[in-house]
Amino acid sequence: MASLSSCFRIDPESQTLPSMGTAMAEEIQHTHIPIRGLNIHVAQVGKGVSRVLCCLGTVVFLRGFPEIWYSWRHQMLAVAAAGYRAIAPDCRGYGLSDQPPEHEVASWDDLVADVLAILDAYSIPKTRLDDAVAAFLVAKDFGAKTAYELALRRPDRTCGVTCLGTPFNPKPKPMDAMPGGLYIQRWREPGRAEADFGRYDVRRVVRTIYVLFSGADIPTAKEGQEIMDLADLSTPLPEWFTEEDLDVYAKLYDKSGFRYPLQMPYRAIHKMPDRQDAKFQVPVFMVMGVKDYSSKFPGFQTALRCGAMESFMPDLKITFVPEGRLGSHFVQEQVNELLLGFLKDHPVIAEMAYLQQLLHYCQTSVGQLTAQPEPIIDAHRVAMAQEIEHTHLPIRGINIHVAQSSAAYSLALDRVLSHGMGVVVSLGFPVADELGTVVFLHGFPEIWYSWRHQMLAVAAAGYRAIAPDWRGYGLSDQPPENEEASWVWDDLVADVLAILDALSVPKAFLVAKDFGVVPAYEFALRHPERTRGVACLGIPFSPVPFAFEDTMPEGFYILRWGEPGRAEADFGRYDVRRVVRTIYVLFSGAEIPVAEEGQEIMDLADLSTPLPEWFTEEDLDVYTKLYENSGFRYPLQMPYRSVHKMPNRLDAKFQVPVFMVMGEKDYCFKFPGFEAALRGGAMENFMPDLKITFVPEGSHFVQEQLPEQVNELLLGFFKDHPVTSNIYWKKLGCARGARDALCAPGPDVCHAYTDPPFPRRCGSARILFLVLGSPFFIVIILSWLPFVVLVVAAAVNVADSLGVEHTQQHERDPAPPRTTRKHPPLVAAGR
Repeated sequence: MASLSSCFRIDPESQTLPSMGTAMAEEIQHTHIPIRGLNIHVAQVGKGVSRVLCCLGTVVFLRGFPEIWYSWRHQMLAVAAAGYRAIAPDCRGYGLSDQPPEHEVASWDDLVADVLAILDAYSIPKTRLDDAVAAFLVAKDFGAKTAYELALRRPDRTCGVTCLGTPFNPKPKPMDAMPGGLYIQRWREPGRAEADFGRYDVRRVVRTIYVLFSGADIPTAKEGQEIMDLADLSTPLPEWFTEEDLDVYAKLYDKSGFRYPLQMPYRAIHKMPDRQDAKFQVPVFMVMGVKDYSSKFPGFQTALRCGAMESFMPDLKITFVPEGRLGSHFVQEQVNELLLGFLKDHPVIAEMAYLQQLLHYCQTSVGQLTAQPEPIIDAHRVAMAQEIEHTHLPIRGINIHVAQSSAAYSLALDRVLSHGMGVVVSLGFPVADELGTVVFLHGFPEIWYSWRHQMLAVAAAGYRAIAPDWRGYGLSDQPPENEEASWVWDDLVADVLAILDALSVPKAFLVAKDFGVVPAYEFALRHPERTRGVACLGIPFSPVPFAFEDTMPEGFYILRWGEPGRAEADFGRYDVRRVVRTIYVLFSGAEIPVAEEGQEIMDLADLSTPLPEWFTEEDLDVYTKLYENSGFRYPLQMPYRSVHKMPNRLDAKFQVPVFMVMGEKDYCFKFPGFEAALRGGAMENFMPDLKITFVPEGSHFVQEQLPEQVNELLLGFFKDHPVTSNIYWKKLGCARGARDALCAPGPDVCHAYTDPPFPRRCGSARILFLVLGSPFFIVIILSWLPFVVLVVAAAVNVADSLGVEHTQQHERDPAPPRTTRKHPPLVAAGR
């Protein structure tokens, strides 16, 4: 994605709205996230920034009625251009999100839980770093109710709250004091709004609502009149709301209808939570348009102008937008400047997902910085490392299940300074949260669970662990049955890339096993800029597809399972538990599973054969349950019916370090050519930075069989290739003036955003760099160059004449013998 600041600029002084054109359509990305049984549509922008820079924070936009994500389009681009990540979901039942079941009662708790689940799905941090935490909430209309409630329930997930047009109400007020023709009263009545709206097409309904809600008077119908009668087609749209904008709303309401939007908020308004004991722990910013009709609701002026909200919100700021096009109910169309000011006033000290990008005073790797991490380890770090969380990511049309675990460091506030442009870290303080991200890729018959021991170990060591279930495996969705099999390897590589993007991981270690090594190797070749290193267990790199049909007998399990229908018939004789049990027993042995003529693979072991001692009945229960969910259709297609379609890589040259771990009791070690590749140096032709380790007693499932030994090997590999921060200026869109500002705090601190060629020291070295590199200095040197050449030539002539005279004198008066003194060698450290 191109830099937002370079392709779309917002001028807060001009008060001119950008139009929704091609640039905006390209920059704002759309996805659906499975949230609590519904697919929730989410628009986002600014994700690309996080790959290179420390994102300044995440801003979640929550809209009201009749709005959709689109109502925040201008704010999303503005905050993204300023360095934030912008997320705008369509609430359940709105826009492109799924409709809840008709019998479901609308609940405010659902909306709060949905927002929290979205934060989880996007891995927006859970843990407070003192006063700096996860996401800013920006809300409007009934969305403000959700924002207030989330901030009260989960202050640990909230950086601050900005609400437009709706003040905090600690107790639901009865609507009896309002006239019966009030639009809220009318729309609360089941069936009344449906009948009113049903007289017109969706476009006219949305148009009328926007016209009415943009006015300064509360929409109230007289007796015998309906709300839609309060405006007609002769009433012009607001000047800032175009016919093209109306088209967007009309199209989306054609899809969603008004069933749930009438239920939430209008038929749930009396169910709002009672919060008379509320005490907000986060800053709150309230923006109210003086021409917003809702300012005339009973009690609103008292809450806003008489200090009623301050008793609940110790850190409260209220701004009134004067009349004019800025002051209507849809005030967010012009709040960019106010919003960015609030965000800047409450900088995120360190957002956990991106803290690993912070630079120290000098160019030092994170691995070196955290050699002695005890003083900065959070008290909850160990507990966090023992937790594996689960989520589903919408990846290329399929919901991919991902397991994650991580443990984060925390920073002492006296070591972290806020600056107008971001984060400043004190000199001499080791800064890092995660040492890097490790993505675990399983094989067959495995699932994410097979990496459970490694995930907890690397998380406890300070890394972020991610273990997806491949498409068609475990808890991930099944691909369509007619999916083109020739693309399956490309699918796996593309899935890994999409997972890194979805979780905002700029670069990762890949740890893979069995067939998972093929997409790992391929990913490293295609995307070395996203790969820190590759560790593979059991399967060496092959530059050409394996030709087992030429080298192995007909009863070889890969050849048998490659035949369409044969494995299905073999497995179908038994329940799933026995099938998985048999495979684990066979694959744990040192002999290649090969059936004789008239025999099937499942016949090679029976229930009398014990499970490996490291694989319990409880472990088998987990696999059984997940294979009952997924079945074996896709696991047989990938890898067994796709082995011959592996990519041809005779020209491969790996640009990243590769670590190969081979169990000598792994039956795969006996595959033709494997031992030669591992012991004969064949892999080194493709992998300049290769390390191979043999585990004498290691089986095919070495990571489960010998977890402590494998963990030690993996952590050693990661430690040998520490993560080094790599942050560039081009995303900031600023030059020398910004660099000067970054060093403004003084010589004892250095800013997180540092240009690699630019000196890390902020004192005399920086000044010397600027002077010597300036165009003015270069011009002076060039203009004086002829004079300097003449002076040097004259000096050489004088030196020559003096040298001749000195030689003649030396010949007349020889020097006395010289005594030679031996000096001890210089010690680099002492020097």
